[in-house]
Amino acid sequence: MLDALQELLDDGAREMNVPGVAVGIVDRGTEHVLTTGVASTAAGAPVTADTLFAIGSTSKTVTATAAMRLIEQGAFGLDTRVAELLPDLRLADAEALDQLLVRHLLTHSGGFLGDIDDDAEDWGPDALRKSIARFGELPQLFPPGAIASYSNSGLRLLGHLCAVVAGRGFEELITESVLAPLGMTDSVYFPWEAITRPVATGHVVVDGVATPAPVWGLARDLAPEGGLLSSVRDQLRYARFHLRGEAEGSAPIGDETRRTMQRAHIEVGPPLEGIGLPWLLTHVGDARVVRHGGNISNLQLSEMVLLPDHDLAVTVLTNGASGLGPQVVSWCLENLRGIRPAPADDVEPHPSPDDVLGRYDVNLWQNVVTREQDEIVITPELRQDLIDLGLPSLPTVRATLGADLLLRDPDGRAVGRFLTAADGTEFLHMGLRAAPRI
Repeated sequence: MLDALQELLDDGAREMNVPGVAVGIVDRGTEHVLTTGVASTAAGAPVTADTLFAIGSTSKTVTATAAMRLIEQGAFGLDTRVAELLPDLRLADAEALDQLLVRHLLTHSGGFLGDIDDDAEDWGPDALRKSIARFGELPQLFPPGAIASYSNSGLRLLGHLCAVVAGRGFEELITESVLAPLGMTDSVYFPWEAITRPVATGHVVVDGVATPAPVWGLARDLAPEGGLLSSVRDQLRYARFHLRGEAEGSAPIGDETRRTMQRAHIEVGPPLEGIGLPWLLTHVGDARVVRHGGNISNLQLSEMVLLPDHDLAVTVLTNGASGLGPQVVSWCLENLRGIRPAPADDVEPHPSPDDVLGRYDVNLWQNVVTREQDEIVITPELRQDLIDLGLPSLPTVRATLGADLLLRDPDGRAVGRFLTAADGTEFLHMGLRAAPRI
């Protein structure tokens, strides 16, 4: 049966202009690895099970695993105030700082701006600390715990907190507490570690040709939220642990803590149903899905999908942007377990769709909401300095607006929603982010 998946990989990568792909599957304890293409179109080396990809935000679950280990050890609790652990921390809103708990960082509900710049030139040992020292400049969009809005900055703060409490550098802490116990010897944060291994390069399509991008993943201050590079073989070790509790060495955390991470701790808007610690939770049909993904500026993408009740995990790593990862995951769910999405319900259209038109600010980009007949069109506009770096544009989303203020794609799946906070601020909640209207 996996011959058909290999064919899908080969054909899909070629049709979608993705230079290289690695897929890992844990199927009732049996592992499978499939690869296609090259790590870089400039060098031509084939993708293998040992090729390192930038996994982006899937790194957040690794940071969270280290945090839960410290919680198990009694270093702090989910409801410990962050200010107690980091007395020098400053936020723009002093009341929010006083209310901010560790669980808010794990559930993307800290309320301060979630997508912020990094210092791409700073690879020194103080890079993370210096970034956190600037958090007093971040606008507080809503009170801690009020709403979940995807927060890179929140996971960055969590990584710094863990490093301070443990008395270790962040990368050293993660290696000691998570990577080494799981035997993930080909998962690294530093360019000088990756360069000695086979490593994939991110690509952007220029005039129909996949071209290596002159961008190195993420800088050191972004390590907790997205800086890990890993092979599909190591991602299988990671998936096996979080799916089945199996580890080559001593498990980083106990089974109950692992399961706690996979339970909903806060509700969130579509396309998800809840956020764990910090796994993203939803259903496909009747099947419970625990997942996370990563996107390095549309240059490298990752998928990590666990189905705990079906003993199945799928990971997909690509060095170019496309819908191939979700397509592979859907194939695995349908062909290995017979799991398909539930049919969409009929929805009453919104009577005044023009009410939501405008600009919604995410900081790194703005979502420009316009209307074309019965469709709402959301066009992300990157900041000019990011365009100047050569980063590819984000995809335009076309959807219909229901009377319930949910946005649905042509297949009827909810992809976002409009909402109004208690203070009257209007938000577009899409891509897990609550972007205020400007």
